[in-house]
Amino acid sequence: MSSTQEQNYIDRCRCGDGSAFGPLIRPYRRQLFSYLFKLSGDRIQSEDLFQETLIKTWRGIKNYSERQKFSSWLFTIAHNAAMDHLRIRKKERVFQSEAIEEVLSREDPLGSLIEKETKQMIDGAINILSDKQKNVLLLRLYGEMSFKEISDLTNEGVNTVLSHMHYAVKKLKKIIEKKNV
Repeated sequence: MSSTQEQNYIDRCRCGDGSAFGPLIRPYRRQLFSYLFKLSGDRIQSEDLFQETLIKTWRGIKNYSERQKFSSWLFTIAHNAAMDHLRIRKKERVFQSEAIEEVLSREDPLGSLIEKETKQMIDGAINILSDKQKNVLLLRLYGEMSFKEISDLTNEGVNTVLSHMHYAVKKLKKIIEKKNV
């Protein structure tokens, strides 16, 4: 979707046109749900958080400022909803690895099995990261946010965010190399 189309949908939503909301959100649905799923580790909680994010986005669309990318604003709402939810629900977050999509295909069961095992290994490795490293990594991968946007969202300096990402990648490589030996 072009930025002009996106802005048109935003303007229509601001005027109360509910039919513009679906097309506005559609390009971000998969990434947004994946991000929420990785944070919560539970499909039902992810669905609840996803719905909460959509409701808050619709209610807050009049406050959206074009100085920020819409996707960053949307992921900020999702991030805050998830953090509030996790803070309320659990003191200690337990992240479970679970498949997001069905990876078994009928044509190549061996390839699908390898892909599934690789995905589980990576998910398990991600779960070992510190909360800050995991959050930066997930915002970067699923939110497709810049380090500056992550910095603004987490209230940490860009260098700190870059450091979290650096150590997350380094730790992931080390864990994956160990498991492949």
